[in-house]
Amino acid sequence: MAECYANMGPVGNQGGDMPQLERPPAGTAADPFAALGGNRSDCLSVRDDRLFVEDCDAAGLVERFGSPIFVTSETQLRANVRRFRQAFEGAWPDGPVDVLPAFKANTTLATRHILSDEGAGADVYSPQELTGVLGTGVDPERVSVNGGGKSREHLRDCVGAGVRITVEDVHEIDLVQEVAAELGATARIRFRVKPVVPGLWRRTDFSQLTVPIDLGIQVYKSGIPPEYLVDMGHRVFDMPNVELVGLHLHAGRHHPSLWFWRGLMTHYARLIGELSRAWDGWRPSEIDVGGGMASPRDPHNREFPRSEFIATALGYPFLVALRSLGDRLYHAALSRIVTALTKPPEPETPPTLEAYAATIAGTLRGELHRQGVPTEGVRLQTEPGRALYGDTGVHLARVKVVKRQTQPIPYCWVLTDTTVFFLAGGVLEHNRHPLVVANRAAEAATMSADVVGHSCYADQIVLGARLPAVEAGDVLAILETGAYQESSASNFNALPRPATVLVHGADAEIVKTAESGDDVYARDRVPDRVRTSPRGVRPETGA
Repeated sequence: MAECYANMGPVGNQGGDMPQLERPPAGTAADPFAALGGNRSDCLSVRDDRLFVEDCDAAGLVERFGSPIFVTSETQLRANVRRFRQAFEGAWPDGPVDVLPAFKANTTLATRHILSDEGAGADVYSPQELTGVLGTGVDPERVSVNGGGKSREHLRDCVGAGVRITVEDVHEIDLVQEVAAELGATARIRFRVKPVVPGLWRRTDFSQLTVPIDLGIQVYKSGIPPEYLVDMGHRVFDMPNVELVGLHLHAGRHHPSLWFWRGLMTHYARLIGELSRAWDGWRPSEIDVGGGMASPRDPHNREFPRSEFIATALGYPFLVALRSLGDRLYHAALSRIVTALTKPPEPETPPTLEAYAATIAGTLRGELHRQGVPTEGVRLQTEPGRALYGDTGVHLARVKVVKRQTQPIPYCWVLTDTTVFFLAGGVLEHNRHPLVVANRAAEAATMSADVVGHSCYADQIVLGARLPAVEAGDVLAILETGAYQESSASNFNALPRPATVLVHGADAEIVKTAESGDDVYARDRVPDRVRTSPRGVRPETGA
C-alpha cells in the first residue's frame, strides 16, 4: 500500500484560515491505516512549505495536469471505508454490517471500483446511477435503490439485477408486484420511513433560517408518512412476488451532534417496534440507518452564522440613520460590519466516526430491545456520503488576480481560475471550505480576502479567508471537496468542467477527463432554419 504521511492534527479548519500544520519528521512516513482505531489518518501533509496529497506535491499536480482540477486520494478512500466498517461492526455485535456509500456524493467510476474492491455496497438514486454502480463489481444485494416516482423500466432493472428496492411511495408496491410477477422473480424491498421526531428541537443545518429539525424532517419530500405504513405492510405480506426484508431511514446532515443521532435512532426504533406489533411480530432482517454524519472538517453551513442574519436585520435601520451623518461615518460603519460578517467562525470538531457508530448502533439496539424487537442476526446498513468521501478530495485552482481597494471601504479579492459552479454542492449547503495555499502551506496568514471564482456571478468561494500574501500563479487547495462537489459541477458561462486526478502514493493519473470547449456545446442542435454563418465565412463554400 502506498505511503502517506499521517497527521493527527487537522489539516485546515472550518473557517478558511491557514491551519497550524504539524510537519512530520524528515524522512519518515506512517502506515496510512495505522490510525484507524482511535485517530483519523490524514493523507494531507506539509513538506518544505508545500502541501502534499499522499506523496504528491499538490502544486506539482497543477503543473502536470492543469488548473483547476479535482484530486482524490485512493489511500484516504480505502482508509475511510475500512474505518466505517470497523466502527459499526464494533458497535453492532448482533449481525453483519454493510457500508453503502452514497454514489450521488461522488460518481467517479474509479472511486466506485475502489469501494467495490473494498467490499462496499452502494446507495443509488437514478437509473443512470444504478447502471454505473452495477458495472463496478458491486454485490447487487448490497445495493439500495432509493428515490420516489420510480418508473416501470427502472423497477424492471432493479428486480432483474436483484438489488434492494427502497419504497418511498404508497402505490409503488403495486407496481413492484406487477413487474416482479412479469419477470417471475421475487422483489426484495424496504420501506423508507419518516418517523415523527418532536424531541429534535434544535435548528437544522439544512436551512439558513431558524427551522427546528423535526419540522425540517417533516417537510422533506422523502419517506413514507407513518399513517400509511401498517396498511402497506399488510398488503405486501399478501403479495406473492414481494418480500419486505427491512426498513430504511435517511434524514441527512441536519446536525453534527451525537444528541441528534440519539434522538433520531430512539424514534426510529420505536416506530420499528410499533410496526412489528402491528404486523403480528414481524421482524426486519435488515435495518438501514442512512447517512448524515459530519465529515472530518465539517464545512456544512458554516459560511454565515445564523446570528449574523439577525444582526444585519436589526442593524439596517441604524445604517440608514448613519447616512444622515455623512459618507465618512457611514462607510466607517460599513467597514466594521463587513469585517464582522466575513470573520471566520470558530472551528468545531465533529464527533469521531467511532462515536457516531457507537451512538447510532447503540441507541438503536437498546431501544429495539426495549420495544421487544430482537436484533440477533439483523443486518445493519449505513449510507454515508460526506463523512466517507469528504476528506478524500481536494480542489486545486490557480490565483489569477489579486485585487484591492482602500476606498470607500478597504476590501480585497483573490480571483481564481475555478468557480462556485464547480463546487455547487457546497453553495447549496452554504459550506465554508477549509483552504490552504498549496505552495505556501506553512506561511503565516497576513491578509484577509474573499476567494472568488471567475464566472460573472459574485462567485464567492470563501468569504474573508485568512491567507499569506498570495499573488498570481499561487495554487489554492480547497479541502473537503470529495463529496457532492464534482458530481454537482455545471457549465455556467460555458466553462468546461475540470478533470479528476486519482492519487496513489507518489503516482497520479486522470480518472475523469476535463471537458473541452467542444464538449460544452456537444449536446446543442441548431435547426437549419435558424442557422446563421459566422461573419467572414461564405455559407456556400465555408471559406
